[in-house]
Amino acid sequence: MRKAFFEGTHRTRHPAETWAALRPLLPSYGITRVADVTGLDDLGIPVTMAVRPLARTLSVAQGKGATLDAARVSGALEAVEAWHAERAVPPPVERAPAEVLRLPYPVTALETHPGSLLTTRTVMDWIAARSAVDGATVPVPAASVRLGREVHDRWRLHLPSPSTNGLASGNTTAEAVTHALYEVIERDAVSDLTTAPQGCPVRIDPGSVTEPHCAALIDRIRAARAWLELWHLPSRFGVPVVSCYLWREDHSALLVSGSGAHLDPHVALSRAVTEAAQSRLTAITGSREDIHPATYRETGHRGPRSAQEPGADWGQTAARFATGFADDEREAAHLAARIADVTGAHPLVVDLTHGPYRTGVFSVVKVIAPHLRYDARHVIPRPRLETAA
Repeated sequence: MRKAFFEGTHRTRHPAETWAALRPLLPSYGITRVADVTGLDDLGIPVTMAVRPLARTLSVAQGKGATLDAARVSGALEAVEAWHAERAVPPPVERAPAEVLRLPYPVTALETHPGSLLTTRTVMDWIAARSAVDGATVPVPAASVRLGREVHDRWRLHLPSPSTNGLASGNTTAEAVTHALYEVIERDAVSDLTTAPQGCPVRIDPGSVTEPHCAALIDRIRAARAWLELWHLPSRFGVPVVSCYLWREDHSALLVSGSGAHLDPHVALSRAVTEAAQSRLTAITGSREDIHPATYRETGHRGPRSAQEPGADWGQTAARFATGFADDEREAAHLAARIADVTGAHPLVVDLTHGPYRTGVFSVVKVIAPHLRYDARHVIPRPRLETAA
């Protein structure tokens, strides 16, 4: 299906159409409210929160977008995604250790917490996934997909580390897979900032951004007298990845951040900026259960140290990337092939809107990408200014 909406993102339907179709379904997923919280800050970038009181994970999800409808869809679908990861994981097809399954990837290359005891001899439940490259059926641990805490009567050792990384939705399955692939690529690049980057991050001069949508976002932030910093991050997959950092003296202890990845560098930049604005409003609303108390401590008005030089020209940086696709099917295939070429393992897709969970309105998938990292779970490390010298 060809893309039809291009303002800050690529979608096959206009957000207003998606919202009209999605809104009547929200009670089915325990969503009691999708609130517009944009006005609680004065940046003016649309942000929403979707409330799901009986969630097995976080009971509030956030959304952002170029328009209020886009932000509503973003917040509602983030909550819908979590619901499916809690309740719609396919049933196990086998219970066995990895060593007997002849997997096309090492099980130890899956996402785990530091110090994990996962080995090829660990007995786990396995569910069916499909290769995003050739469609082949491949087993993945159910524990890598299922989210949430619930009461149970037997002890379980959670060795793979489930997270929302690679959990995505879309108007179509191909759109969902595309966005999931972008997310695992983005998180891999951001994780590099916790160690030695596979390349040098490039600080961008916000004043050099002339693309209308992105320039308007930056103008809103500057009009609110907030401090803004943009970085283009190296990615081993050749996909533009951007991180954004925001600070304002009304929350002097809070340096918020956002990141985005997309073959269209302007979309990557837009996602980074809107996610940073969303993170700021998340702290302002105080609605999430995982906000650290240090977020609200009182400190002096000391902003981040700014660079002496303005940074690189965004136009020149963006001009290095020219690959684009008119439909998500080809875009997903390109991204999956690129990941497979670099890592030697196919990214794997689990369909969470299968059978009774299929609605025809949206699709939810979980992409598992062996060998890709997700280390920066709560805070995006800020690159050192000297790396841009």
